[in-house]
Amino acid sequence: MAGTILEKNVVAGQENPVDVLIIGGGMVGVTLALLLAREPGLHITLVEAISLPVLVPGEVLPFRPSFDARNTALSRRTVATYRELGLWDAMQTHATPIHEIHVSERGHFGMAHLRAAEEKVESFGQVIENAWLGLVLLQALKACSNVTVLDGVTLTGIEPGEKSVTAHLQRGNERFALTAPLLVAADGAQSVSRDFLGVAADSTPYEQVALVTTVATHLPHDNIAYERFTEHGPIALLPLPEGRRSVVWTLPLGEEKALIDCSDEAFLQQLQQAFGKRAGRFVKTGKRFAYPLVLTVAHIQALPRAVILGNAAHSLHPVAGQGFNLCLRDCLALTERLCEAHRQGRDLGDFSLLKAYEAARVDDQHNVIQFSDKIVRGFSNATPGLTLARNIGMVTFDLLPAAKQALARYAMGLNQ
Repeated sequence: MAGTILEKNVVAGQENPVDVLIIGGGMVGVTLALLLAREPGLHITLVEAISLPVLVPGEVLPFRPSFDARNTALSRRTVATYRELGLWDAMQTHATPIHEIHVSERGHFGMAHLRAAEEKVESFGQVIENAWLGLVLLQALKACSNVTVLDGVTLTGIEPGEKSVTAHLQRGNERFALTAPLLVAADGAQSVSRDFLGVAADSTPYEQVALVTTVATHLPHDNIAYERFTEHGPIALLPLPEGRRSVVWTLPLGEEKALIDCSDEAFLQQLQQAFGKRAGRFVKTGKRFAYPLVLTVAHIQALPRAVILGNAAHSLHPVAGQGFNLCLRDCLALTERLCEAHRQGRDLGDFSLLKAYEAARVDDQHNVIQFSDKIVRGFSNATPGLTLARNIGMVTFDLLPAAKQALARYAMGLNQ
């Protein structure tokens, strides 16, 4: 009958076996699926709420560089991972290496430089356009014979069992269910799957927003990444292909609307005033977006039959550019344990296995969360004594090669 909701329960006899069920088709969920797909005999199903673009392996990807593109800074370790997956050659066509990192505080004397050449590496990492990264990842995923992608599908419930976990799903008027030994919740900071699993998260608003856009300057970017601290928050300026630069401007909550609604010329003038002239004169800008900044940390990440991953586990302030790189290290650690368990014929949803993963990742996660949080709070404090201490600290740091090397390796994802 037209309009009837189909109740299709495929728990008992679903056509294709599912070893790992991933909820969330963003960069973290898709990357995890690609990593797991290298394991012979392992079957992965990925569920995404939005409808994904139709891509055919081998065909030209529908992408056009834009001043409206959002971007992500990939550490050297993240780049190495995508190279191992055979994807970096395609990704690099819309990525730009970072040869130098310049840190300073607007209106004060403190500054520090990190140079890739001094660390004997080609670059600290690469800045890539998110739209291109997503297309390359998705095309690779659709070429994996052991991965099933279900897009336009909404999660309506989760039922953990003794030997499996069941996800209740809906696409249009059709309702169905999938079962697997393990479910991975990777559906973002506002994770629905985390809520269905009954896991709480601590959310601490920064009372700030990140205004994100792309700009051009009259000077070449020379592959320099800037982190410029102002009295209202940091401004990150990252190099992009074709001379463009990515901007992440941290602002007090409520101040973003005027900067989004004003003319391009007015926006560029205000950005110039806030950032200064260190990078040259801002001459062009794209569409502007704003995102509230909240530190979100799940209380637990491992449960019987389920793991919480990506921003669903920890969503950070963008100040240090480490959020996605931290998530990727989580993906690598989880993949290693799941593939080893699969080869040994072990239960992939075994609680002890998942708890071991969580225990192995807690220190790195804690350190990155605390590092980014303390930078934000430390540089948002205008107390005269603290301002002086910050600038003395930056000058001192710039004179200590060992300290610079340690921080550089940390930023590159080579040390934890």
